Amino acid sequence: MAASAAPMKGRIVSFVVAETRESLETPAAAGARGLRSAPNYPGVLPAVAVLATHREMLDGRPVELLVKAVPPRTVIAEATAEVEDIFHESALDQKGALLAAARRVLAAYPCRADFDEEYTVYCVAGYSGDADAFLGLHGEAVAGFLKNEKMPLDGGTVEATLKSSIKYARHDLAVVDWDGAFLFDPYGDFESTIELFEIANLQLLRCRILDSALDGRLERVAGPLGAPGRLILFRAREVRSLLREIMRLRSQSILEFQAIEKNIKLIGDWYSADLYDLIVTKFHLRTWQRNIKEKLDALEDIYTMTSENFTLSFSSTVDLVQAAGWFLLLLGYFALFFLELSR
Repeated sequence: MAASAAPMKGRIVSFVVAETRESLETPAAAGARGLRSAPNYPGVLPAVAVLATHREMLDGRPVELLVKAVPPRTVIAEATAEVEDIFHESALDQKGALLAAARRVLAAYPCRADFDEEYTVYCVAGYSGDADAFLGLHGEAVAGFLKNEKMPLDGGTVEATLKSSIKYARHDLAVVDWDGAFLFDPYGDFESTIELFEIANLQLLRCRILDSALDGRLERVAGPLGAPGRLILFRAREVRSLLREIMRLRSQSILEFQAIEKNIKLIGDWYSADLYDLIVTKFHLRTWQRNIKEKLDALEDIYTMTSENFTLSFSSTVDLVQAAGWFLLLLGYFALFFLELSR
């Protein structure tokens, strides 16, 4: 079936990525390989385990719900539904219902309420011809869905949105944006691609959580510096403790960043690597990572300078105490000398 203005069936996959306070050290099942060629490196992607799966009816339509775990504490709730016309504006309402269903599933897990990431992938399959033809017919609708807007978009906005795309085979296409993506594949090979979007959202979530934590620790710097009435000895101990803590956090965070990026880079110049690079660009992940590393370096420098300052202050205090002791000792000698003279 070639691209046309007639209703086009499709699939909507909406998922929410969140951090739970429970440990998720569960054995992971091997993910399904896609039709596109890629090197079979062990551990190319983070291990994913299926925690639960069930079906429910939503607005008279069956919805598949899947809960995945990415150890140690990441939960992904995924909701999938088939729609009669993927390009109709009602698909945007269906997206909202699917995200709400995914969040209801997450309620069974003690996830953080202040940080999560949601994303929607619109999938089109079972057609013949070039996928670019769909953009010629439904480009405004595609851009509107990806921007989460029902209002007509400016032509420049539509063009810029559709440019953020990538092709692998002659008849497939992936259009990527911040809030969602459109995938066109005549064979319906979507699972491995959706997994890449989930991994990118997972990394974005971890960046946001760490960035917020570092902001809090920067505010805590004022604590040791703003307590002049406390004894220097105890202030120096507090600074050393905080310095050790920030060094641990910095090392752990850098290792976490490198673990995900290192595995993805193993794919090299294959389709998955090119697509993931496009997703990373749209999510501004490199900017997040750069800002976090700058904050980590700033915290390390501030805590180091503070610690050195308090160490010097403590040494100066000890010198003053020693000088005062020698002065008192000399006064004692003078007192004894005058007592001996007065006898």
